[in-house]
Amino acid sequence: MYTEHFGLSEPPFKIIPDPRFLWYSDQHKEAKAKIEYHLEHKDGPVYLSAEVGLGKTSIARRLRDELVNDKSKQVAYAFAPNLKTANQFMRFIADEFNVKTARSYAQTLRNFETFLLEQFEAGVSPVLLVDEAQNLPRDTLKTIHHLFNFATYNEFLIQVALFGQPELHKRIQRFRSLSSRMYMAKLDSFDLDQTREMMQFRWTVAGGGELPFDQEAIEEIYRLTSGIARDICKLANETLLRTVIENHQTVTKTLVLRAVSDAFEEVK
Repeated sequence: MYTEHFGLSEPPFKIIPDPRFLWYSDQHKEAKAKIEYHLEHKDGPVYLSAEVGLGKTSIARRLRDELVNDKSKQVAYAFAPNLKTANQFMRFIADEFNVKTARSYAQTLRNFETFLLEQFEAGVSPVLLVDEAQNLPRDTLKTIHHLFNFATYNEFLIQVALFGQPELHKRIQRFRSLSSRMYMAKLDSFDLDQTREMMQFRWTVAGGGELPFDQEAIEEIYRLTSGIARDICKLANETLLRTVIENHQTVTKTLVLRAVSDAFEEVK
């Protein structure tokens, strides 16, 4: 509806994690670079902790899309809520890496170890990316911990990166033998300048020119969303709809305030 009004090729503030619309703040660049470093140097598993809506899934998918083009890597991407038990988890990653599964968990694990040794000899590094990892049951975390035992004297045979909400950090810290072997990266909410830059970036990707939100509108969006990227997008989207309905060309603070109840059940 508003794309024609503003001359856009597509909506700029969709909340689905489309990698094209991922704006890399300095902290996003740092988190991604840290994960890439540990995956490349095979020196230990890593996890990314962030609140809902800050871009961790977009980073995970961007990494997956980049790594699948690396012939020295073999990548599996898991969505944790679909994996309710350690056995399901082990069978899933075995299937993803084309490893023969067995009825017993122990035999599947042995088959996987054989696979890792074969890949090591072939110069290929298996990489496992797990999204929404805060949902993994403790037994599955134990399985992941067990995977870290598959290593040579100077490198791990499988590289693991977990992506999850802050609960993941708390769970890993409670699992002392796991936390001592994992590196951590994190994302925080945007500040006002980052909010403006992210909105302008997405607007440009969608085919727009100068952002139609005035300064007060951006400040109000930042205040109402606390700099959470997904909430920024939801509110910006609803505000643009409100702007078209009321036939305006410039998005003002007043329009933001009129749209906020459409974006959120509870107004902040």
